[in-house]
Amino acid sequence: MEVSYAPAFLRLLGKLDPQVKEAAKEATARVIDFYLFGHKTHGLGIKRLRTDIWEARAGLRIRILYRLSAQSLHFILAGTHDDVKRFLKKA
Repeated sequence: MEVSYAPAFLRLLGKLDPQVKEAAKEATARVIDFYLFGHKTHGLGIKRLRTDIWEARAGLRIRILYRLSAQSLHFILAGTHDDVKRFLKKA
């Protein structure tokens, strides 16, 4: 499975506070571990939002959005619940 990151994901990740950024990076790594190796995902709250768009929690305030297909895992957004709602409205 190919793992990729949208430029917007990396840009938004860079704007987060250091502690929040670390939690988001950890959540991203745990999502990758889940899909590549089948490791359990306690606390991530993985949820399907659209046919190919999924969400994972990186703490109380931050969400990670990604597209999932049989061949790829593409991270598209790191932001608040409001950021997720705005993204889904545009998508």
